[in-house]
Amino acid sequence: MIKNFGNYQNYVGGEFVSEGKEKEIISPVDGSKIARVILANEDVARRAIDEANDVLYSKWLKTSLLERKALLEKLSNIVQEKSELYAQLESANTGKTIRQSTLMDIPLAIDHLRYFAHETEFKETREITHPEYPGTNGIIQYAPLGVIGAIVPWNVPIMMTIWKLAPAIVAGNTIVIKSSQFTPLTALELARDVDRAGFPHGTVNIIAGEGSTIGDIIARSPKVNAVSFTGSTSTGKKVLNAASSGIKKVTLELGGKSPNIVFDDADLETAVKGSLFGIFLNSGQLCESGSRLIVQKSIKSKFLEMMKDKISKMNPGNPMQFETDLSAITTADQLVKIREMVSQGEAEGVKVIQPLAIEGRVPSMGFYYPPTILAGIEGRQTIAMEEIFGPVVSVQEFETEEEAVSIANDTRYGLASAVWTNDNKKAMRVASRIEAGTVWVNDYHLLSAAAPRGGFKDSGVGRELGLEGILEYTQTRHIFLSNTENALKEIAYGLLLP
Repeated sequence: MIKNFGNYQNYVGGEFVSEGKEKEIISPVDGSKIARVILANEDVARRAIDEANDVLYSKWLKTSLLERKALLEKLSNIVQEKSELYAQLESANTGKTIRQSTLMDIPLAIDHLRYFAHETEFKETREITHPEYPGTNGIIQYAPLGVIGAIVPWNVPIMMTIWKLAPAIVAGNTIVIKSSQFTPLTALELARDVDRAGFPHGTVNIIAGEGSTIGDIIARSPKVNAVSFTGSTSTGKKVLNAASSGIKKVTLELGGKSPNIVFDDADLETAVKGSLFGIFLNSGQLCESGSRLIVQKSIKSKFLEMMKDKISKMNPGNPMQFETDLSAITTADQLVKIREMVSQGEAEGVKVIQPLAIEGRVPSMGFYYPPTILAGIEGRQTIAMEEIFGPVVSVQEFETEEEAVSIANDTRYGLASAVWTNDNKKAMRVASRIEAGTVWVNDYHLLSAAAPRGGFKDSGVGRELGLEGILEYTQTRHIFLSNTENALKEIAYGLLLP
């Protein structure tokens, strides 16, 4: 049994509030009751928006960039001190392995907080000249948008919360963050540390709630100036529709069916390990997971045998134990979806390969699905075209570089991809033709806070992280400065005045 982490409330205007519906959080690891949370009701959501709006104009717009970064630095230090607790919360709540939370998710979350606390690319102003008008110049200001509504998914809650909070704060905005009702624990723990770090009350508001109600209120509110959403493409369309009730900026990071191309001149041992990491990390519950393996025909059989051998040696077990390799499936509904989609693939003639038996080796009350390879993919079977969001990889073969690119781009998604080859010119040639926001070469899943992240096509609009991620939370203001001696004024004014 996993320890119980106690009670969590929503954080609104610098206070922890108890209005709403109580929910018991059950761990997907083993069915343990690990916490009680309050799901925000509609009044709490509206109050959070009001608080963010009020402090924006009363206090926050007067802060300097250095002051805002100092608060992020203080927050990063507090999270660092509590990193072990954050790892426990993240794994117990989502089902990901404690090894992943301890060595990857929590350290990266802290690093990304510190990146935005120290980055130097973002400037609040820049000067320009007006070539048409001698004697004038301009100041371009990157002004905050105002109140940001951020909607966080259930699969990587701590990272996604920080990816939205940190750049929005750097740009000078206030924010209302809605965490998933399924995995709210690390976000609500972060609320406690936001309070400790001394952010002005109302600057950061963190609430848990259902997307169909609380998320909809955030998207529709006329006081919310921009919405940042991460989640499925179908839900993203609903958010976009709700936000269209007013005029506001919307950033969407949505689903993926990411191609992972392996050429016959790749280092096969590295490519196999990287491909397994690309799809089975977090049991495939990552938007950019490499769920479409596109491998050159000449090495396909050998590559699959190497994959099956390594999968068979993975260690299933309790994800809260450090030696366990296999994460749980985070929600019961998602486990049902995975099973149904694989069954549909079988009905379409796809061969299902499961080299690792997990029955009896994982906690009986948890949610688990074995690492699965789908072979015999030809054409556009549903299983190869639609996102499964689980530990399932579909395999297609190609013969030529042109065919590989064609197969890779034959999808409505375009979030991420990878290319494995020892030919650098080929790698750049192929990477530059793939319709995706991120292309790894001889690697997978490594995300830098300095690099923009987002999708092409149905995988979204806008970018997170890097300079581009900060600029998403700004709007430009042009201040036109004219010298009083500017002779062109008289010519211009003479068009109207005698």
